[in-house]
Amino acid sequence: MSTYILGVSAFYHDSAACLLREGHIVAAAQEERFTRKKFDARFPINAIQYCLREGRISLSDLKYFVFYDKPLIKFERLLETYVAFSPKGVKSFLAAMPVWLKEKLLLKSMLQDDLVSLDGVKKSGLPPILFGEHHESHAASAFYPSPFKSAAVLCMGRVGHDLRRPGSKTASNRRDDESSQAGRVYPLV
Repeated sequence: MSTYILGVSAFYHDSAACLLREGHIVAAAQEERFTRKKFDARFPINAIQYCLREGRISLSDLKYFVFYDKPLIKFERLLETYVAFSPKGVKSFLAAMPVWLKEKLLLKSMLQDDLVSLDGVKKSGLPPILFGEHHESHAASAFYPSPFKSAAVLCMGRVGHDLRRPGSKTASNRRDDESSQAGRVYPLV
């Protein structure tokens, strides 16, 4: 049986989904293409349904469901930033915390609920949910649709990067660091 991985980006901007079979793209779509809402940030129900239809599979056929980012790492970076610049920014900190405490730190549970409502499958029937590194998700979005069998990918950005963690180095359609290969999937546009 083939290995299928569904990657999803959501709750920030440009929600999307991408289905991989054995490390190759089967389908990818942005949610805004279905909803006609520019920069749609909602859970990409339509994009997921499209990818599953194109792959002729259901959620129960997935080996992994991968979210493009690790919310706890982002939260840690947010706290470090507020501490470094305190007391400036206290109003911003107080405004941001309720959203983090009520939603973003509970992301795995939210994703499970969204998947259950999408397919009607029980939580126990869902594939494992993994969380990828933000910058490596970007690297995967550049590499996977490329015509190359191997590539070096350099990501430079201001959000989601942590200089204490290693950068991305893609040698082939398999990562050099295969210990968390499945978490490298980024929904493609």
